Amino acid sequence: MKKMPKIALSLGLCAAVLCFNASSLRAQDKPAAAKEGAAEPKGTVLPDGYTLLPSGLEYKVIKHGTGKKHPKITDHIEMNISFSISDSLVYESRKMNSDKPVPLQVAEPKMKGDPLEAFPRLVVGDSAVIRYPVDSMKKAGMNLPPFAKPGTNIVYTLSLVSLKTDEEDKKESAENAAKQKVIDEKILADYFKKNNIKPLKTADGLYYTIEKEGHGPNIKAGESVNVNYTGMFLDGKKFDSNVDTSFKHMTPFTVDVAKGKVIKGWDEGLQLLKLGAKAKFYIPSGLAYGPQERSPIPANSILMFELETSAVPDPLGEYFETNHIKATKTASGLYYKITKEGTGDLMKPGEKVKMAYKGTLLNGKVFDKNVDDNFVCANPFSFVLGKGQVIAGWDEGVQLLKVGSKATLYLPANLAYGEHGTGGIPPSSPLIFDVEVIGVEK
Repeated sequence: MKKMPKIALSLGLCAAVLCFNASSLRAQDKPAAAKEGAAEPKGTVLPDGYTLLPSGLEYKVIKHGTGKKHPKITDHIEMNISFSISDSLVYESRKMNSDKPVPLQVAEPKMKGDPLEAFPRLVVGDSAVIRYPVDSMKKAGMNLPPFAKPGTNIVYTLSLVSLKTDEEDKKESAENAAKQKVIDEKILADYFKKNNIKPLKTADGLYYTIEKEGHGPNIKAGESVNVNYTGMFLDGKKFDSNVDTSFKHMTPFTVDVAKGKVIKGWDEGLQLLKLGAKAKFYIPSGLAYGPQERSPIPANSILMFELETSAVPDPLGEYFETNHIKATKTASGLYYKITKEGTGDLMKPGEKVKMAYKGTLLNGKVFDKNVDDNFVCANPFSFVLGKGQVIAGWDEGVQLLKVGSKATLYLPANLAYGEHGTGGIPPSSPLIFDVEVIGVEK
C-alpha cells in the first residue's frame, strides 16, 4: 500500500523525464531560503495591483486576513489552492481533497518563479493570486502542455487557512497519535477476541499472522520485492487489491522495502516475511495513514492486508543477455558502461553539472533527448548533483563520471520512475541513458 504522497506546490508542469516529481523541478536559479526574521526582497507594484518579484513571479492579495505571522521554511500550513494554464483549470484542491484544505510543510523554492516565493508574504486568512509567464517557463526549458499558449500565464489562486511552527505541529501530532493508539489497541483487541485470532505483535504495534512461511532468508531492508495484496477494513470491506479484477490493476506491486515509499506497517511487516510467504497484517492507524484521509480510507483507519510475496524479475539482466552487453553493477542495482573516460576528478555532490543525454526504453524507443528539436529540453541540461533534482539513477550514475566522460546508464525502474512511469514512460520501466558530461558551471 503506497504511502500518502506529499502535497507539492512547486510548478510541477515539466514533462521532461529528468524531473522526478512535482516538487523537484530542474532548478535553474534556485532562490535562497527565507531565514527567521529576514526581510523578503522588495517587489515592484504593477499598474494592475500585482507585485512583481525579482524572480519574475507576480502576486496580489485579493482578501486580507487577520493573521499576524508569516510562513517560514519548515512551518506547517493548510491551504485551498487551484491553478490554471492559459485559462484551462489544471488542479483544484477542494475537489481533490473532499472540500478540505491541503496540508503541507513550507519548503525552499525549487526554481525561479516558484509560487513558494510568495508564501512568506501571506498571513492566515489571506487570499491571493500568483501568476508566472508561460514564456518564462518555456525559456527556462520547461516542457509545458500544448494548451500553454505563448503570452499567457500560469495562475495560482490560494487562501491560507492555518499556520503552525514545526515544533507546534510535532507536539500536536504526538498528542493526537498517543490518544489514537489507545483507541486502536482497544478496537483490535475486541476484534481478535471476537474472531478467535491470535496474531503475533511487533514492538511498534503491528499485528500479523503467517499462513505460509515461504523460502530462504527474510526480506531485508533495501531489497525489492513483488507483492500481491488485498486491503480491507476490519468489517471485511475491500478498499484496494491487485488480485481482484474490480480494482483494475492486476500487476504485482514492487516495493523497495524500508525506503519509506509505503506505509510503515508494510515496511516493517515485509521484513518479517520470506519470498513466497503468505501473511496477514493488522495495521493500527499510526502505522498506516494516521489522521490523513486517503479516499476511500477515512482518517485514523485500522487496515487489514492479505499479502503474498515473490521475487522481482530482472528485465535488465535479460536485456544484457540477449544483447551480449557487459555492464558494471552498483550496490543499488544501477548498471553502467563508460565508453569515454573523461579527465580530472569524478563529479561531486553539490556541483552544477552540464549534460547531454538521450533516453530510451528497452525496446529502443527514444522518449527524451536534449539535443533533438523534437523534444523541448534545455541544451545543455544543467542540474545540481546529489540534491534530488533528477531521478535517483542519475544522481548516482553521474558521480561515476568525469568532465568529458561518455557513458551508458542502465536504470532499473526503482531508480527511475517506479511503478507509475511518467509521460511517454510506461509504469515499472527500466531506462537506458546515453550521457555525456559537458562541464561544470562555476
